[in-house]
Amino acid sequence: MIEGSLARRYSQALFEIASETALDPIDADLRELTKMVEENEEVKDTLLHPHISVNDKKSVMDKLMGDDFGDITRRFLYLLIDRRRAYLLPFIQREFTRLADEARQVVEAKVASAIDLSASQLDELKKAIARMTGKEVRIISEVRAELIGGVLIQIGDRVIDGTIAHALETMRENLRRNSDKPQEVGVK
Repeated sequence: MIEGSLARRYSQALFEIASETALDPIDADLRELTKMVEENEEVKDTLLHPHISVNDKKSVMDKLMGDDFGDITRRFLYLLIDRRRAYLLPFIQREFTRLADEARQVVEAKVASAIDLSASQLDELKKAIARMTGKEVRIISEVRAELIGGVLIQIGDRVIDGTIAHALETMRENLRRNSDKPQEVGVK
């Protein structure tokens, strides 16, 4: 709970700065930085280790970031390191991206299907979601074999379940509900 409110405050502050300067590059930097930290256990351990000095953490991150990251992102990370809040980076990045998407009128749709969807299928889904939301759509696609078929779409807190697994479960529930009712024989 506290992590969420802290992450919102930090991301809101960074968003205000980014809105005045360059929103897209900072969003891209934050995504890349979070990916770098999350995917590399050594980097993550170094950044979060309580006995490694702040200066050593900054030095390691400075070398890893090289010239690929902007000055605002770099200074923001240093601020997190100084305040021992580097563990908030993934939460801040998600909230910052949400704020940036809202400002750019972009909605993120998570699409899960039993098999990989073709580019044309994803394009059709993107168009349909854009018509439904009135916003530009960024699709994140994932394959989940347990869905059997169809698609499961999540847009924010809204879920559209068009999977065969869901249809079978609904059918099962209806059959159970109806089987408890007494049935009349011979009535037409």
